[in-house]
Amino acid sequence: MSSYPQEASWINLLSSTLGFTPGTQEWVFAAIGLVFIYCVIILPSAAMMSFLDRKLSADFQARVGPNRAGPAGVFQPLADLVKLLQKEAASTDWNWREALWLGVHTMALYSTVAVIPLGSMALLVDTDMSVFLPFWAALVLALGTMLLGFSQASVPGWFGGIRIAAQVLAGAFPSLVAVLCAGIHSGDYRWSAFVGAQAAFPLRWTAFSDPFQFIAFVVFVAGGLVMLAVPPMDAAVSLRDLHGGVSSHLFGRRLSLYRLGRFYGFFLWSVMATVIFLGAWTLPFGLGGVLRTREELWLLQLLETLWLLGKTFLLMLAITSLARVHPRGRIDQVTDFSWKVLSPFSLFALIGSALWTGWGLLR
Repeated sequence: MSSYPQEASWINLLSSTLGFTPGTQEWVFAAIGLVFIYCVIILPSAAMMSFLDRKLSADFQARVGPNRAGPAGVFQPLADLVKLLQKEAASTDWNWREALWLGVHTMALYSTVAVIPLGSMALLVDTDMSVFLPFWAALVLALGTMLLGFSQASVPGWFGGIRIAAQVLAGAFPSLVAVLCAGIHSGDYRWSAFVGAQAAFPLRWTAFSDPFQFIAFVVFVAGGLVMLAVPPMDAAVSLRDLHGGVSSHLFGRRLSLYRLGRFYGFFLWSVMATVIFLGAWTLPFGLGGVLRTREELWLLQLLETLWLLGKTFLLMLAITSLARVHPRGRIDQVTDFSWKVLSPFSLFALIGSALWTGWGLLR
C-alpha cells in the first residue's frame, strides 16, 4: 500500500465524499476509481492530444487544420469517433483470432488503468513492483497487436505482426535497464519512493540529478517509443511496403479501439517518464504541504493531477513535434538503434548510477 498517511489515502477520501460505510469492501472503491480515471482522464486526454496533434501537424505544413466541428475545431475528435462508430463491417464472418486480439487488447487497456499514478491520494497500487506492471501492459498490448496481424491471413498483416514483435523485444531491454537506474537513485521501486526522491524544482528531478540519470531518462523515453511503435519509431506499423500492416483491415469500432490502444500506450509511458524522472506531481512553493495541513484534500488531489498531466502533455507534444520533423526509419534501423545505441547507453548509465550513488553514500 501507499506510504502516505492512512487518513489522507484515496480510499478514506472517496469513502467520506460518497458516504460509504466503513465496512465497504475495497474492491468497490477500486472499481469506482477505475471507471472515473478512464472516463474523466484517459478519454478526454485522448481527444485533446488528437486535436493538438492535428493542429500541430497543420502548422508544420502551413495548413489550417480542423476548424469546422465546434469552436476552432475542438470537437473534431468527437466527430471522428462518431463517424468511425457508424461504419459497419463488410463481412459478418466470425474470426476467432481477431476476437482473441480484442480480448487481449481490452484486458491490457482496462486492467492497467489501476497502476497509473495520478497523485499522492490516487495511488491504487503502490508496491515494490508497481513500476514494472506497465511493462506487462506494454507487452500485452504488443502481443494483442501481433495477434491482430496474424488474424488477417494477409501478407501485410503477418509482416506487421512479426515486425511488432521485433520492435517490442528491441525496446523493452534498454527501457527496463533505465528504470533500474532510477530505482538506484530513489532506493525503491514504489511510485511513492520515486516521488519522494524528487522535488518541484527541475534541478531536483531525477532526470537532472546527475549525468547518468539524464542518459537513463533519454533511453527510457526512446526505448518506450520503440517498444510501443510510437512515431517516429513506428516503422513496424507505418511503412509503405506493409500497406497498413496490422491495421490494414480495421475499420469502424475495431479501428477506434486500435487507435485508443496506441494512444493509451503512449500516454501511460509518458506518465511513467514524468513520475520517474520529471518530478511527478510535486507542487511548487510548498503548496502541497499547505493544502495537506489545511486538510483540503480534494483540492490537493486536483492540483496534483493537473500538474502531472500538464508535464505529461508537454512531453508528449515534444515527442510529437520531433516525430513531425524527423524522417521515419526502416524497421532494421529502428531495431539496430535500440540494440546498438540505446542498450549500451542504458548499461553505461546503470553502472555510472551505481558508482555515483555508492560514492555519495560513502562520502
